Amino acid sequence: MKSSQQSGFTLIELMISLVIGLIIVAAALVLFLAGQKSVAIQQGASDLQDNSNFALNYITKDIRFAHLGNATAAMTGSVVHGGIVLTSTNLSATDSTETKYFSRSAVDGSSNVDIESDQLVIQYLPIATGGFDCEGNTINSTSEYVIQRYFVRKDTNFNDSETANTALALACDAGRYSGDTATNFGDDGQIIMKRVDYFHVLLVTENSAGNFRDMTIANYLASGTEPRILGVKIGVLARSSQTVGPESIIDNSREFDVLDKTVSLKSSIQSASSRNLREVITQTVAIRNALGDRAS
Repeated sequence: MKSSQQSGFTLIELMISLVIGLIIVAAALVLFLAGQKSVAIQQGASDLQDNSNFALNYITKDIRFAHLGNATAAMTGSVVHGGIVLTSTNLSATDSTETKYFSRSAVDGSSNVDIESDQLVIQYLPIATGGFDCEGNTINSTSEYVIQRYFVRKDTNFNDSETANTALALACDAGRYSGDTATNFGDDGQIIMKRVDYFHVLLVTENSAGNFRDMTIANYLASGTEPRILGVKIGVLARSSQTVGPESIIDNSREFDVLDKTVSLKSSIQSASSRNLREVITQTVAIRNALGDRAS
């Protein structure tokens, strides 16, 4: 009776099979990780697109209302009910609103870069009811001025890759004004742009000689001449709300040009292992209600 012979893998064949299997698993893992990175980057890019296409358009739409209802077209820091609120005179001669709620340059604790963010405050008199202010409150009167403050503040709703100090957002605080003091004004407002590292404002001005100049709010207030304001330029350094991982292609030490300022991220953010997509978004807004020769 013949005995049956059994054959199997030799040791070398087994080792080769294992190596081939490991190579296939490694290739699949690389593809999976690459896919995860791609999804994270696409999500970050989507966040930035939302900021640029929706939030900034929402802001500029409201800024165009500034100075609406004023009897004179000239808009300066001393015009009562002027569209850009720079001083108490823009509200009324006896206004008691604190100066920290006026348009200002470099507000403390309001940025993730080496320069503090600005604050822009506008006001206008509605010509019809039924609209909404930047907080979503219904406009019910055409005899009350709407006052809106755009500023950067901390967002208490942040994810695990952020800290309470770096989770900054651009918010808008809206109130009403009919007497000597603004009401429902000076709170945290509503967030309109989720993640903002820096917010900068320039005033587009024209002096008595017809020369145009872009001025920071601080320079305008210090000039003593109060040239006419025709528009504003706003610049935002926005970032994605989700990290895209420790990507070496994203350089946190790079500089960003935001209008007339060149800024760098704070050292604590530069040294962080996680990375976020960032983009500078700018917009120039002509304030149509401040153009022309209309006089009271």
